Amino acid sequence: MFTQQEILKAVRGSRVTGRQSRVVKGISIDSRTVKPGELFIPIKGPKFDGRDFIPAALKKGALVLETKAGLKALQELAAYHRNKFNIPIIGVTGSAGKTTTKDMIASILSREMPTLKNEENFNNEIGVPLTLLKLTKKHRAAVIEMAMQGLGEIELLARIVRPKVAVVTNIGEAHLEFLKSTKNIAKAKAEIFKFQTGKDFAVINADDEHFEHLMTNVQCPMSNVCTFGIIENAKITPNDLKGINLPIPGEHNIYNALAAIAVAKILKCKKSSIRKGLESFRPSSNRMDVINRRDGVKIINDTYNANPQSMAAALKTMAELNGRKIAVLGDMLELGRQAKTAHDRIIKLCGQLKIDKVYTLGQFWPRPRVSQDKKSLIKNLKKIIRPRDIILIKGSRGMKMEEVVEALR
Repeated sequence: MFTQQEILKAVRGSRVTGRQSRVVKGISIDSRTVKPGELFIPIKGPKFDGRDFIPAALKKGALVLETKAGLKALQELAAYHRNKFNIPIIGVTGSAGKTTTKDMIASILSREMPTLKNEENFNNEIGVPLTLLKLTKKHRAAVIEMAMQGLGEIELLARIVRPKVAVVTNIGEAHLEFLKSTKNIAKAKAEIFKFQTGKDFAVINADDEHFEHLMTNVQCPMSNVCTFGIIENAKITPNDLKGINLPIPGEHNIYNALAAIAVAKILKCKKSSIRKGLESFRPSSNRMDVINRRDGVKIINDTYNANPQSMAAALKTMAELNGRKIAVLGDMLELGRQAKTAHDRIIKLCGQLKIDKVYTLGQFWPRPRVSQDKKSLIKNLKKIIRPRDIILIKGSRGMKMEEVVEALR
């Protein structure tokens, strides 16, 4: 995969120690799973220092990159490796729907070419480099989801990824705690365009409130911007979904599919690949995952994460289904001063959508609707659930609402 000389060139110095070999077989940041012949890069986290595990890595026959700046070295090595490949790399960001959009794009592209994508939550300053380091000669495309919490983070990832096609799904209220306003969130997401050239492409939601701001930040020609939307004039519209049976409901998933179609058309994929790719698509774990119990109860497990935008979308999707509707909602985190207002809006929306019962968990929901803890919440739910009920369970990652799903499934 790498020669030691390449590694030192890519990370601009440092030192490689351990059993000498001409080729490094892989990269690892985990001394527990590192294999003989792989390069162990010690990363420092808030609760650990990878350098403490260097002896364990050496004992397993790994080589070690001795450096104080482990994360920076990992990122530089990933950028060096990415630049070896002249293939379409698609970068996907946005406040909501980026994982689903990324998976939809990969599902389409994989019909025509070997495609790499990042798995689960490998979408940050560590996960993105680790994903890019998995690129091999067999790959003909890659789809990389890019997440952030503050300004400058997407710019860092964009410098490593250098996306040929940059996709922004939408701008919402996620991470308001750190960025204070949706205008700043739009500014942060627009960083995905920063390193693009005149030969690259941008895919933007024409219905988004911050569409104009995003358009002013693209680096490619306007002819290379592919818009998608349902309301405003756009190049990709629901007409492009005719004859395609999406396997997951909800207007928000129509937007995700339109963004995926935009990428597929830019890369000149066949119509049959688009149809088969979308129809065979399955969401990642804990994302609108429908569990059908034997008594006819339908549990919608959407516990991976939550913000006001995705919470509203999930509730609207449930509202379209037939049956008694029960919403089980955990706190939406990282909203800062807007937290209380955002949670009040969601409760109001539940009333507008005529959700039959609403159960909440956390500190931001209006009382007396809030359960004291998960144990009492689960106990109350088991008492009231009837056959053929529809139960949506959703909350931010830190709320671990999947524990409620497991108790009810």
